[in-house]
Amino acid sequence: MGMKEMNDGGAMKRVILSCDYLISDMEDGLHKMDKKGKDQILQSFEQMMDRYEQLHIVAPTLGSHRDKGNIKARLTRVKRELQDAQTAVEFDQYEKAEEMLKSHLLPALKRFREGLWPR
Repeated sequence: MGMKEMNDGGAMKRVILSCDYLISDMEDGLHKMDKKGKDQILQSFEQMMDRYEQLHIVAPTLGSHRDKGNIKARLTRVKRELQDAQTAVEFDQYEKAEEMLKSHLLPALKRFREGLWPR
């Protein structure tokens, strides 16, 4: 039985929506990095962290006890990498932050999202 069969639809919809918003924010952040406006980029990362916190609150309500542990572990890695990317921007390492978003964060979050419920 997959996670979607074990949960009420409302909780799943909240998690999917939170995940979609965070993915959208990350894609927007990548777009802003092209312009190299440090304040705008940092503001974008603040919004990503807010979205992450929303996801972190709703996602562990899904699934079995084991699923919850896996979800928390995956989200903790996302948070750590998001913080690392934000720090890279603070030190003007835009390429490093962009690479982290493109190669690590977005793909991981999209895999997480697809595992919840296919689009």
